[in-house]
Amino acid sequence: MIAVRFQTLLPSNHGFLMRFLRSLLLGLVLLSGFAAPALAVLAVDSSNPSFERLVQAELEKIRSGNRGLVTLQLLNRLEAAPATTTIRLLGADEATWHPNDRRGSRSHVVAADTRLRGAERTRPTDAVLYLHPSRIDPSLSLFKLGTFVHEISFAADLNEGRFSADFRLRERRASFYRNGWLDSLGLKPVLISDRVPTPEYSQAKKKGLLTEENTDGFPLLEMPEPISPPEPPTP
Repeated sequence: MIAVRFQTLLPSNHGFLMRFLRSLLLGLVLLSGFAAPALAVLAVDSSNPSFERLVQAELEKIRSGNRGLVTLQLLNRLEAAPATTTIRLLGADEATWHPNDRRGSRSHVVAADTRLRGAERTRPTDAVLYLHPSRIDPSLSLFKLGTFVHEISFAADLNEGRFSADFRLRERRASFYRNGWLDSLGLKPVLISDRVPTPEYSQAKKKGLLTEENTDGFPLLEMPEPISPPEPPTP
C-alpha cells in the first residue's frame, strides 16, 4: 500500500506546513527503521497495479483542478483530515462486500471502528473505501455515475468526525460533491439520490456561490440569500 502524495495547492500556509511536517515525520520514521505511526494520509492499495493506476489518475485530475473547485475542496479535506482513508479494490473476497450486496458490485465505505454501521461519528475515524473497478475506469459507462466522489465524501466525513446518523443528510452532503464532479464532465446532476432530494449543488451554482471564497462552507446545504444593493436615497 502506498500513500498518495500530499496536496500542494493549499488555501493557506498553515495547511502546507502541517502536510510538510507529516511528510517529514514519516520520512524520518522510515529512515530510522521503526514502524510508521498512524498518520493522516489518503492511501491506495497497491496489490492490484491496474486498479491503483486508475485511482491515482483520477486523484491527480481532481488535484489539478480538472474536476472542478468543489471536488478539489473535497480532496483537500481528505488530505488534511486527522484520520486516514484507504482505497481498496472491491473484488472476490466476500468479506469486503456491502452487507446488502450479494454480487460484490456495490462500492461502499466502512468505518474502522466497532460502532454500528451508519451510527454517528463525532470523532475522527479511519475509513476504508471498497471500490468496484467499474466505478474508477473512465472507459466504462458506470464511471460517469460519479460513485467514486460520492463515496470519498462519506470517508471525509468519517475522517473529520462529521459523520451524521441521518442518512438523508449524508446523501445530501455526498451528492453536492458528486454533482460538482458530474458538472465538471458536462454531465447532468443527480437531483434525487437514494430517494433523497439533492438539488443543493444546482441551487448553489445558479446563485453563483461556487467560488473560492465559499469553499470553507462546502457542501452548501443552506443557501445564503445574495446581498441586495442598498436602495438609492429618496430625493
